[in-house]
Amino acid sequence: MKNLVLIAFALFTCTLSAQSVKHERKGKKEMVEKMKDWTPEQKAELATKKLALDLNLTEAQQKNIYPIQLENIKDRAKIRATKEKKTELSSKELFDVQNTRLEKQIKTKEQFKTILTAEQFEKWDKKHPRNKRTKRGKRSERK
Repeated sequence: MKNLVLIAFALFTCTLSAQSVKHERKGKKEMVEKMKDWTPEQKAELATKKLALDLNLTEAQQKNIYPIQLENIKDRAKIRATKEKKTELSSKELFDVQNTRLEKQIKTKEQFKTILTAEQFEKWDKKHPRNKRTKRGKRSERK
């Protein structure tokens, strides 16, 4: 009888803890929805400030990074808009999109390399992995 009560209590506890996680995610989804209304300038400013906190950027570095962030955010908005319009891309169009995206990433990396110190650049490069598998791996490590 004691074992049955313990098992029921354990299952009840697991159920309660699982429900609390769902509430946190709902809040995050609402926040993301509100963030969609932000202007590219607001998004770039926040991204620059996050970098400033992570990398201890000087004011001059922040001023140089802001236009790069703004350009990247505007490019992402254009890509999102074209994705919503088109459902499927041909092979050549997909190649062009991927090629353009990679060229922009290389350009951004070169710009950051000129603005940041060697330590800051190394830290930034580690924080921004370009490989999606790496991001998935980090997500599973957090759990």
